[in-house]
Amino acid sequence: MDDTGFSVCLLDAQQVTRLDGVTRLVAEDARGAFALWPHHEPLMTVLEPGLFRYRRAADADWRFGACAGGLLVSGREGGAQTVRIVSSRFLVDAAPDTLLARLDALLAGDQRLRLSTRDEHLQLDMALMRRLQQLAQTAPGGRA
Repeated sequence: MDDTGFSVCLLDAQQVTRLDGVTRLVAEDARGAFALWPHHEPLMTVLEPGLFRYRRAADADWRFGACAGGLLVSGREGGAQTVRIVSSRFLVDAAPDTLLARLDALLAGDQRLRLSTRDEHLQLDMALMRRLQQLAQTAPGGRA
């Protein structure tokens, strides 16, 4: 983008969201809150889980997002300023009130899915081991 703003690219496991014309981005890392403006120096930092906010040139009001923490990298690509934020999950909305609760619910669902998948893998591994033991016992030269 030119002097009217920069692009923010939000990447998570489910989607890629591009926000163009951003004139200010406020987020938080381990040192506290910070802001990015057009022509900001290159920056790389690890974001804390929580809310971030941004303003576009065309908007009078702040817009909000929530992320589960992540990596923020700001720099120039082809002469245009770009900010990339990579996280396991993002939500973007005009109203911040419910974003953290919605993010927590999404992350809890992801955790349940991971635990369920892990349990299924353990059960499959145990079934495979039992079957291999049965085959070894019935194979010629094996224990009968």
